[in-house]
Amino acid sequence: MGHPQHTVSIFAPILSLTVTIEKNGEEKPDEIHFHPGGQGFWVARMLRHLGERPLLCGPVGGETGKVIRGLLSQWGIDMSPVEIDSPSPATVQDRRSGDREMLAEMPMPSLDRHALDDVYSRFLDHALTSRLAVVTGQTEEIVPLEAYRRLGHDLESTDVQVVGDLHGPELEAFLEGGSIDTLKISEENLREDGVLGPATAGDRELIEAIRHLSSRGARNVVLSRAGDPALALIGESLYRATPPELEAADFRGAGDSMTAGLAASLRAGLDAVSTLKLSCGAGAANVTRHGLGSTTESLFERLAEQVDVVEIAGTPV
Repeated sequence: MGHPQHTVSIFAPILSLTVTIEKNGEEKPDEIHFHPGGQGFWVARMLRHLGERPLLCGPVGGETGKVIRGLLSQWGIDMSPVEIDSPSPATVQDRRSGDREMLAEMPMPSLDRHALDDVYSRFLDHALTSRLAVVTGQTEEIVPLEAYRRLGHDLESTDVQVVGDLHGPELEAFLEGGSIDTLKISEENLREDGVLGPATAGDRELIEAIRHLSSRGARNVVLSRAGDPALALIGESLYRATPPELEAADFRGAGDSMTAGLAASLRAGLDAVSTLKLSCGAGAANVTRHGLGSTTESLFERLAEQVDVVEIAGTPV
């Protein structure tokens, strides 16, 4: 059955457990922290801060899966899990030196046909109820690309609004099947996909890439650029959005927080300027903290007010 109380359904093919060892001063014992991980979770966590009720749809299994489910419940994140035979992925990291040192890693298993069918049908059911879906990608092919193509087709044919945080083969497959209302992609993603060369790209090259994505079926495109202003094509207009310059505690998760802001904006029916202010404000709030996809309500609202959004004309010569 559907979950009418949920406002956003999130397709999360990879949900993981992260165990992190942290130094707690010179004379105190070390700290060990347990966190859920994965792009879908980080988007969901920020959506909760933005006042939405997200529902994660994805596979979990084994002892690590049980821990993930318990942590999600404790943090107020709802999940519609599909049980799999293999354990969910996990990593053990040591941050006592200040850098992340990977001590151990257990990869995500591929889904068998039955698990894939369950994940797909359950997510589609919830998306049809919430009418707004966030589709996230994968770092390795856990879900076959054909499933992304089907998702693109089925979500479009049932008039579900879609925010995509995708690139590479998953994005190509999704757009082969259907369209995306709002796509969040990063300059780094475009470089990984070979769309951009290794040298720093100027606005002209980036805008051409954005327009190409729009012509492929991404109706609105927001391009994040780490510490540089974001570029966006919303409707027929191009924008540059510059958040306040903050000293980052951790850059990771800023893009996922922007995706959450875009989903919340689409649900609220915000205009282009308000959408970019909210999404860039959420991304900026995230970098001030070590917890990915996290903020406080007052902080992201104050930062959103300070995001400078200007409309830019055409493609620079």
